[in-house]
Amino acid sequence: MAGIGFELKELFAEDLFTKRIKAYLYSMIVAAGPWIITTITINLFVLVAKYYFSDLGQRDLFMGTIIYSFVFSQLLTAPCQLLITRYIADQLYQKTYGYVKASFMGLNKIILAIGLVVSIGYYFDKPLPLDYKFMASGLFILISLIWIITIYLSTIRNYGVIVLAYSVGSIISLILAIILMNYPLNLQGYIYAGNLLFSYLVGVVIIYGILLYNFLSSFPFVNNKEYDFLGYVKKFPSLIFIGLFYILGLWIDDILMWYSSLSVNIYEVYRYAPLYDNAVFLSYLTIIPTMMLFMVSVETEFYDLYKEYYGLVVNNATYDQIERARKEMVGVIYRQLVYTMELQTIITLIIIVLSGRIFTYLGISLAVKEIFMICVLGSLCNIFLFLIFLILLYFEARSYSLVIASVFFISNLVFTLYFIPKGEVFYGCGYFSGSFVTLILAIIMLIYFMKDITYYTFSSQPFFEEKE
Repeated sequence: MAGIGFELKELFAEDLFTKRIKAYLYSMIVAAGPWIITTITINLFVLVAKYYFSDLGQRDLFMGTIIYSFVFSQLLTAPCQLLITRYIADQLYQKTYGYVKASFMGLNKIILAIGLVVSIGYYFDKPLPLDYKFMASGLFILISLIWIITIYLSTIRNYGVIVLAYSVGSIISLILAIILMNYPLNLQGYIYAGNLLFSYLVGVVIIYGILLYNFLSSFPFVNNKEYDFLGYVKKFPSLIFIGLFYILGLWIDDILMWYSSLSVNIYEVYRYAPLYDNAVFLSYLTIIPTMMLFMVSVETEFYDLYKEYYGLVVNNATYDQIERARKEMVGVIYRQLVYTMELQTIITLIIIVLSGRIFTYLGISLAVKEIFMICVLGSLCNIFLFLIFLILLYFEARSYSLVIASVFFISNLVFTLYFIPKGEVFYGCGYFSGSFVTLILAIIMLIYFMKDITYYTFSSQPFFEEKE
């Protein structure tokens, strides 16, 4: 269970340029490795599809299946993501490891059951061949289960195996896709889309298999308390809504755009907006530097100061000692946020200026570029909103996080609805406006909270302890 923190501290301990570059690259792989690999894989699948067949309907059918599986699997698992993270963290802290594996089994059963009901309900009357329906349902359920197991492996900081699993699964699925485009399986109906989906599904099965094997090997301990974590629903109900509202906020503009002038309706099965979805997806890639720097900051500076502050609180240190530790910890948070904001803003502006040449070079439609230039500003605001959101959760400021997540969802919903009728020139403005307004609110709430953090820390403690 060795974490990334130790390795990063070792790399940063020596003031060598090569060591620091290695540390930043390592952080980038850990922070966004699966994301980068998935993006590259999907784009390579699109290139394979363009090379081997010209049926635009089948390409859109395949992409629709991928997009729906990703979006709705995130929405399905969103309510339990923060809740189970908190549960695992508590069990690891208490060294009750048997509960971790048991909760994994219980949560998987719940997600599997809901996923089956949702996928059967959705695909039941859709005009698709039966084998395609089975594969599409399997993909949706497997991706949902991958989100869950990734939470477990991330919580125990087993990032290396996550990157390895995504790399191996993606390479195998791509090789299989090329083979099947030359020697396709005799599937019903949409033979090219079906073979591409089968190839992608095999890769996802391999990813899940590697992750599952690693998790089960890491946790031989187990008890029969598979649904003990459900007690946290009553104990921390806000965590459910924080996760749900944030993920809803993240996808609501895409879902609304599926009914705009950019939308396409694929065989009465999927409705989505390829140009908008592509622009948003590409804009998320631009915030990788912030994710990387934040991970380095948390693991090498913030976490030690965080432990020192709460160590002084728990061990009855004097007020002056606690206040000194608070100022030092808060200073690091603000300094790192400002530094990361400045750097990410410069990177974003450079990308906007160069986007025309980059998109032309990559052969991406200029219509995507216009939306991308607005969405990239939305992603800039959104990543800092997310970081503040995480910092507040570090300090158990759940009510603050709930307000921020709710405002993000509502503002993105309202602004997107407002801008859609104004035409394609304004597409993406809803996401940017919602993210910007929520970021301003989040900054104000962070400053307010950090100023009185010692008060909140002590006031949240019980006055009396129950006798055992």
